[in-house]
Amino acid sequence: MTDYSFMEAVNIHIQKHLEEKTIADLQTEALKEHRKIQIITSVIGAALILLAFMMETPH
Repeated sequence: MTDYSFMEAVNIHIQKHLEEKTIADLQTEALKEHRKIQIITSVIGAALILLAFMMETPH
């Protein structure tokens, strides 16, 4: 009878490695998206401040 415990251990190790890589990739992607949102929010905030300043200044 063949002992598959070694192959099973290797398979579990590979699966664990792939899960860790997938999680790391997802975290990296989430950080990139978060950074984009921060930049967009900053631009909108700056535009609103500029608009408020322009409305207060007499022409």
